[in-house]
Amino acid sequence: MIECVSYVNGLAPEQTIPDFTANSLPISSVPIVDPATGQTRQVIHSYRALFFGQCAIIEQEKGGGGTATLALSLTAMLREHVDHNLPGIEFMDVIGADLRKSIQAAGGVERISASLATRTTNRRRPLAFRLSSLKQWAGNRAIVHAEIDFPDGDNTRKGIQALDEYAADSGLDSVTVYLRDGQKITGLRKFVEKRRMDIQINPSGSYNTSDIEDTMWNYLDEVRAPDDEGWRIIDNAGRPVGAQVIDNDGDG
Repeated sequence: MIECVSYVNGLAPEQTIPDFTANSLPISSVPIVDPATGQTRQVIHSYRALFFGQCAIIEQEKGGGGTATLALSLTAMLREHVDHNLPGIEFMDVIGADLRKSIQAAGGVERISASLATRTTNRRRPLAFRLSSLKQWAGNRAIVHAEIDFPDGDNTRKGIQALDEYAADSGLDSVTVYLRDGQKITGLRKFVEKRRMDIQINPSGSYNTSDIEDTMWNYLDEVRAPDDEGWRIIDNAGRPVGAQVIDNDGDG
């Protein structure tokens, strides 16, 4: 487990006190000063990464620059303290090689959203066919969109069927499959292996750092432990066995 931070030296971040009754938002750009010492504080972004073999589990902080900034920070640190000639670090997302297993690991399908582009009479395209019936009833100028909620049960198969139908250019304008852990899938090759976790907030309003680290260790156990069929994302040596690198074609 490693932790590093980044900041822009001398940056005076814009701040406000939310007042929803004011005619305009009062914004000021002044340094943040430590009241005890009078020293200027720096606004930082923290990065935590859990390395295991060839794989890394990375905490994604909104607004921090993502894995690209983390890679730059680690590269600079290693070149400074280990070897000036080391190549740059690059993190690459992976997708589950078995989409069904990945969906089930995320808790299954909670909701499917779909919209129709062109009508079809092909019953072998069940989602587009049913939306086409609605469009016929509503009229050609109507925009047909469906939201299908699954309050319980394993609906993984239906989610994959909807994505398959969309990938086959069946007349669907879009399909989104929402998973029970908060993730969503918009295409057969766009499901990145990740997990949304709930983190406790301390009474002071800060994140509970130990809770974040515990969550990352638990996720490592989750992706490393085989299920009843022996499937897992990474093996005991930290090699990705149930995942594959996303092609760098502009989508990943």
